[in-house]
Amino acid sequence: MGRWLPYVLLLGLVAATGWLQQQLATPEKIAAPGERHAADFFMQDFESITMNELGVPKRTLQAKHLAHYPDTDSNELEQPYIVLHHPEKPPWHVRSERGWVNSDSSVLLLLGTVKIWREESAEHHRIDIETSDLRVLPESDYGETDKAVIIRTPTTETRGIGMRAYMERGRVEILSKVHTRYEQ
Repeated sequence: MGRWLPYVLLLGLVAATGWLQQQLATPEKIAAPGERHAADFFMQDFESITMNELGVPKRTLQAKHLAHYPDTDSNELEQPYIVLHHPEKPPWHVRSERGWVNSDSSVLLLLGTVKIWREESAEHHRIDIETSDLRVLPESDYGETDKAVIIRTPTTETRGIGMRAYMERGRVEILSKVHTRYEQ
């Protein structure tokens, strides 16, 4: 057996070399476009305006960059800025670091720091809201988060955790750990 050992080792080495050569010669499988998460188109510095049934602007969306991904039929946004127009009230403004829109545009996720504000008018005080990771349902002008929230008006600052915002009605609810400070 001892004299056959070098031949067995040599045969094993040849077989391993042949297998290695075959592995290196086989081309890697290339994913089809629908199988990978890669953008198929993008836009820079764009603006989209959604009108109501009377042809009046309802919502304006701007972003530094939009990329569309065909595998999920979704869009990713950089620095989205949204204006929610209202015929009788000042508009709401919403800005975030990043955003994501699902395939039918029914859900918008505003990711990172989110700032929401409404300018002052004769009937409404200025309001500033700061939070993060806001889920928005654009058709109902509704937003929600489970993150920390700060709401500032000219005379108050309210802090808490979690928020439901009904922008059409101008109503914002903080869900827990609410603390308000009044200034005169």
